[in-house]
Amino acid sequence: MRPIHELLSEHPLLAPLTPDEIAILAEVSNIEEAKAGTVLIREGELDRSVYILVEGSAEVIKRNPETGDTYTIVVLEEGASAGEMALLSGAEGRRSATIRTRESSVLIRIDFDAVLQKEEHGALHVKLLSNIARDLSGKLNTTNQITVASMKKELETSKAQIAMGMFTVNILFMLGIYTLSFRLLMSLVIEWGSNWISVGILAIMATAMYVMIRRSGYPLHMFGLTLNNWRKVLTESFVLTLPLLVGITLAKWVVLLLNPQIDDSVFSIVPMLLEGKMDHTMLIYGIAYALFCPIQEFISRSGIQSALMNFLPPSKTRVWAAILLSNLLFAMAHTHLNVTFALLTLFPGLYWGWMYARQKSLLGASFSHILVGVWIFFVIGIDQIWNALF
Repeated sequence: MRPIHELLSEHPLLAPLTPDEIAILAEVSNIEEAKAGTVLIREGELDRSVYILVEGSAEVIKRNPETGDTYTIVVLEEGASAGEMALLSGAEGRRSATIRTRESSVLIRIDFDAVLQKEEHGALHVKLLSNIARDLSGKLNTTNQITVASMKKELETSKAQIAMGMFTVNILFMLGIYTLSFRLLMSLVIEWGSNWISVGILAIMATAMYVMIRRSGYPLHMFGLTLNNWRKVLTESFVLTLPLLVGITLAKWVVLLLNPQIDDSVFSIVPMLLEGKMDHTMLIYGIAYALFCPIQEFISRSGIQSALMNFLPPSKTRVWAAILLSNLLFAMAHTHLNVTFALLTLFPGLYWGWMYARQKSLLGASFSHILVGVWIFFVIGIDQIWNALF
């Protein structure tokens, strides 16, 4: 350990002092070693010793007089000083906080009482008070900046909680209306067909989601509504979707292999093209499906998943909780069609939810959804397999 007078002369609080003044302080100073949890200064006590942290760390603790609870205000690292506030409070000033080591530490304890009681050190006393006041002014400025940052963070948290509350209320409202009208939906499915009912539900939900997003006060890119890096997003989406298309194709091949009674080929579109059975109706259905895929993704990703990802309390599982919950809610909205179909929409939805969380863009998940949907319904076809198996 270096001599005390060298350590004291290098400390910012004492740097303006002359060598003679440093020597006076060195005479009333000593080096102490403290174990973790050692209380150096206790709140409320009469003591004017100042500590300089040479090695280790300590924490400033404040007690709530009403509840008795204690709170760590700040952590002091190597080179920090503690206890100088008592020099400004006078002889009867009591400690305003407790200082406790957080780990094994080495400190310099300066007994200022031994110096201040001597009249010949009056000039030294004035210079110390001036330095301490300047140091405390700097610390106060830093504290103000930290306070402002903390207030901004609390404001953002409150804003997020309000947005999450409004989101929850609106989702519950829509689910309540959907549940109450379920019997009516079933009747309409029988009378009008499931496709028209699905379009109506999607239109209502998409409109409600868009209104919620606009009223949230957050920027649109926070909900994946952005074209930033669109080339990279689309390229990555295509690459990530290729294994899914191959897996779906292999799955149909295996099903046909195990069920020879199904009269179909792996690529249903090939016989249609060769036999000239492709008509305008199928093309229109394909275009309509491709147009509605982004609407579906908008509801489940931008509307539900984004809100959960941004407004749920921070945790390691928040993203996956948002992905799972958003797809469960969206799958539930398809139960008027078929429970099996609703469950089957859940699994690719998890994949698109992961893609959306990765890219932070609705564009990639929508493009992948279009590729998979067009591939399943219009390239390899699942109508005959679906009818045979379900």
